[in-house]
Amino acid sequence: MVDTINPESRNEQIILMKDKTMKKTVLLYNFDEEELPKVKRALLPLKFFIRTVKEEEYDLSVGFLAGLSDDGTSKKKAESDFGKLVVMGGFLNSDLDKLLAAMRKAGFSRDVLKAVITPTNAVWSGPQLYAEICKEHKLMNQ
Repeated sequence: MVDTINPESRNEQIILMKDKTMKKTVLLYNFDEEELPKVKRALLPLKFFIRTVKEEEYDLSVGFLAGLSDDGTSKKKAESDFGKLVVMGGFLNSDLDKLLAAMRKAGFSRDVLKAVITPTNAVWSGPQLYAEICKEHKLMNQ
């Protein structure tokens, strides 16, 4: 069961599960061995839990990988061909701003897609989430 509450302000939402706060987690998809140290170096000072998602975990839901769910089953089979993706869970708006600023400062390409785990997408796999973001971008840029 996933609930959304507003802690200090209406704008800062945090996702909770089973009456405890989700650990602030960053899931990294499709970063190669050269890029991973750069990503981790940029994000380490922020003290978020960073998890590199392995190819054999692509079928698992983002909610499960971030510790939000006990069930790793995603709604659809994962596509194996997708780009770089950063998925954040348990973040306040201020955490999101810090992460994006750290990525910009470290010189990350704008082609890296970013998403926050929501009650809707928590059951999706990383590749499914990537495909949905691409569809949204395409619709917004028509």
